[in-house]
Amino acid sequence: MRIFRQYHPRVFVISVGNLTVGGNGKTPFTMLLAKALKEEGLSVAVSHRGYKGAYENTIKLISDKDQIFEDAHQAGDEPLLLAQNLEGIPVIVGKNRKAAIKYLEEKIHPDVVILDDSYQHIKVHHDFDFLLFNGKNPVGNGFITPAGMLRESSHVMKFAHCFVLNDIHGECGIPQIFKKYSIPILSTSYKIKHIIHYNGKKFESLNFKLKKIFLLSGIGNPNSFERSMKECGLNFVHHYQFSDHHEFSKVDITPIINAANDQKIDAIITTEKDFEKLRKLDLDMEKFYFAKLEVKINEMDTFNGIVSKLKKEIGA
Repeated sequence: MRIFRQYHPRVFVISVGNLTVGGNGKTPFTMLLAKALKEEGLSVAVSHRGYKGAYENTIKLISDKDQIFEDAHQAGDEPLLLAQNLEGIPVIVGKNRKAAIKYLEEKIHPDVVILDDSYQHIKVHHDFDFLLFNGKNPVGNGFITPAGMLRESSHVMKFAHCFVLNDIHGECGIPQIFKKYSIPILSTSYKIKHIIHYNGKKFESLNFKLKKIFLLSGIGNPNSFERSMKECGLNFVHHYQFSDHHEFSKVDITPIINAANDQKIDAIITTEKDFEKLRKLDLDMEKFYFAKLEVKINEMDTFNGIVSKLKKEIGA
């Protein structure tokens, strides 16, 4: 049962959350939304829990409107990814969202704060909730974890303002569970925009010439990563899969590099957020590349209408 939200920030608060465990695309959608609001002339900041990072149990600003701070790499993979991709948009970490928002209000003075992964954080008032789902398997068997994949009962879907079905490819009907709510529905699709070598050289995915490939990832939805690779014509020999948010070690990666050398593998391609972890391990990175994903909203008119509505409500 949901309790009364106890804290009403002065700043407008948007939540980007999910109802299930596993990968639901919150961070890519947060980046897309933050950029869209900034383009409307709003001052935007992002709050992330910093799961498994050094600052999860405190409050730490890892970037501001001018720079990314040197200790940002300790904040966790997703906050670092946000900071690196959101130029001019401050990012703060810490699981105490009330304290994080208060800090932003006092030091940064944004018009709007986006809370990445906070649908269950109900001690802070949300002015608008985007609720994200895996497009292929939105609620699993309908049971709460550990019997199923739900974090809480599906009945709380009624508190959302917009549903987002992530990683939709091809024709996909709206699942029955969404039809009983008069709530707007968006869907997203992913594609690989660039393949980027460890030294920073970019390759258009369709022109990437190295064909004997290993994949390496520690994400919530590895099947999506595989599909994106195949859709741009890149086949792989093997996918080394680790759990979401896995902290890689040399013990994990050295055998993979050795196997790549033995099998004359041309490239080991990983995700952007996993690449940042790997580069800290002092490994031979010559074979390593990461895939730069591009997120597309399939219903841009609906999305633009929501962004316009939000700008009007924020009143900045």
